[in-house]
Amino acid sequence: MTLSSSSPKKSSITSLDEYYRLDELYHDAYDRVQSGGTGAGYSGIHYEVMNELRKYGLAPNSREEAIQLLKQLLTKYEKTELGSSTKQSDEEYLSKFDDL
Repeated sequence: MTLSSSSPKKSSITSLDEYYRLDELYHDAYDRVQSGGTGAGYSGIHYEVMNELRKYGLAPNSREEAIQLLKQLLTKYEKTELGSSTKQSDEEYLSKFDDL
C-alpha cells in the first residue's frame, strides 16, 4: 500500500496571488520572531509557515530556518517571475521600460 499526498508538491510559487499570500505570512512570522516571542501566536505562526513549506517539499528544523526558507522561496519567485533582484534599484528596473 502506497501513501500519497492529496496534492502534489510544488517546487516553486505558481501565481502572484500565492506570492502575495506567502509574502504576508513571511512578514508576520518575521515580525513575531524578531519580537522575541512576546507576541500572541508566536508558535502558531511557526506551524502555519511549516505547513506552507511542506507543500513545497521543504522541512525546516527551526522557526528561524522556516522563515529563511520561506524568504528563499519568495526571492526565487521574484527573480524568475517578476524579473527583479534584491540588488536592483527602482530606477534600474524602470529604465527597462524607457524604450517602450
